[in-house]
Amino acid sequence: MHTSDSVLLPRFVLARAAAAGLDPTRLARAAGIPGWLLADGDARVSSDYFPRLWELLEHELDDPDTTLRATGSYRLGEFGLIDYLISTADTVGGGFGVLSPYVGSVSTNYRIELGEQTETESTFDIYLVNAEGRARDLAVQMALVTLVSRMRQLTGQSMDPVRIGLRERAPRRLDAFTDQFGTARLDFGVPIDRITYRTVDFDRPQITADPLLAAVLRRHAATMPPPPPRTTEWPDRVASVLAEVLDSSEALLDQVARRLYTSPRTLQRRLAESGTTWRLEVDRARKRHVEQLDSSPPGGVDH
Repeated sequence: MHTSDSVLLPRFVLARAAAAGLDPTRLARAAGIPGWLLADGDARVSSDYFPRLWELLEHELDDPDTTLRATGSYRLGEFGLIDYLISTADTVGGGFGVLSPYVGSVSTNYRIELGEQTETESTFDIYLVNAEGRARDLAVQMALVTLVSRMRQLTGQSMDPVRIGLRERAPRRLDAFTDQFGTARLDFGVPIDRITYRTVDFDRPQITADPLLAAVLRRHAATMPPPPPRTTEWPDRVASVLAEVLDSSEALLDQVARRLYTSPRTLQRRLAESGTTWRLEVDRARKRHVEQLDSSPPGGVDH
């Protein structure tokens, strides 16, 4: 699926590269970005560039915490329309409410959805449509740091999340993560990248609220590219294969991946992008299989 970003995203990385003493033009060239694209303030660019730039910056500085620290210098307004849409809302919850429908104004590669909710906590799941490996991990780090930093700037208070869930493997040191996320519990190697806040935090007023400007901005944002819908193709394909193999054997990840002409790792990634996991799909398939067996008429009945 083709996705695009506002040119503000690669510019954000290149500005951090320049601040670190690197040549941003050389870094942009290494990522394959045509120079004329960066000169156009309203341009939309391929979503391939942004994660790749973070990966190149990390390599150049030889520091695995580069993205966390660099994004920590983010200031409200650097991402244009989406920042102003969020900041003009009356409350933190109102600001979060514009993320999902209007994130396309800055990127159609990100999808942010409301996840698990309890009486005391609210979780938001974060997906990248097109990104893999370390580049994907870094793009997610950037998104999470931006969310946390923006909320602190909008309220003028230190608002730490309850939990941060990251698909990436746990690093050797957590210093840079705790610097950005404060007291939040950090969970690594989870199926879906996500952030959890206390539900009461969403009632906090924003010091930048401007209802009249918010209405104007939302009318403009309605003309921007929407985020892509959640894909259901891969879960459906996996369910179809599982329905066949469970009749004769225990479902194995390698076995199902071969039938779908992909690798086990890619299959797990595709399922995660669709908001599910291999284990969850197997459990669902087994439940359906048992229900079908229970509803089947008994065989061998003599008439």
